[in-house]
Amino acid sequence: MDDRPELVQFGDLTPDHFARHPVWIQCHIVDYDEPWYEETDEETFRPRTAPLPADPTEGMLLARATFVFADASRHDGFLTPAVPGDPIELLGLMQPQLFLPDGTLAGFWEGGFARGDAEHAAFYRAVGKSAKEVFPMDCFAPSELVTGVTQATLHGFYSIPRGGPVKVTT
Repeated sequence: MDDRPELVQFGDLTPDHFARHPVWIQCHIVDYDEPWYEETDEETFRPRTAPLPADPTEGMLLARATFVFADASRHDGFLTPAVPGDPIELLGLMQPQLFLPDGTLAGFWEGGFARGDAEHAAFYRAVGKSAKEVFPMDCFAPSELVTGVTQATLHGFYSIPRGGPVKVTT
C-alpha cells in the first residue's frame, strides 16, 4: 500500500488543488522522515490534513485565498500566512498568488528583480482589466483555514531594486 501523499510542485498548483485541499504545506522540511522524502525539493507541497486552522509556525503553508479587485470582482488564489511583523516584509513572506483565467499564476511580490512594463501589461490583458480596476486589491485567507497574518491590501507589483526601498508599480 502506498502511503505517499499527493505531491505537487509549487508552479503546478491549480484552483482544483485548493478546492480539494484548502491548505498545503511545503514537505521538504517537515517530512524529512518520510520514505518518499527523496522525491521532494523546496518547491514540493502536499495537502495539510491535520485539523484546521493551520498555524504559520508549522512550516511554509499555502492557503486558499480570495482576491478582491478595486472594481469589487472576486478571484481565486492563495497566500502564505505569516507571523505578525513589519507589513512590507510580510508581503514578501505572504507571496500572494492569483490564478489567472487560464490557470497560470500571477504574483505581486517581485523581490529584487522587478518585471517590466510588458509583463505587467500582459497581466492586465489576462484579467481583462485596467490598473485602476485592479488596484488597490485586497487578498485574504479565511480565519477558519489559517491563523497569523492572512490579509493584505496590494497597491500594485512590489519590488526592492538593488536592496533599496520597496517600489510599487502598476
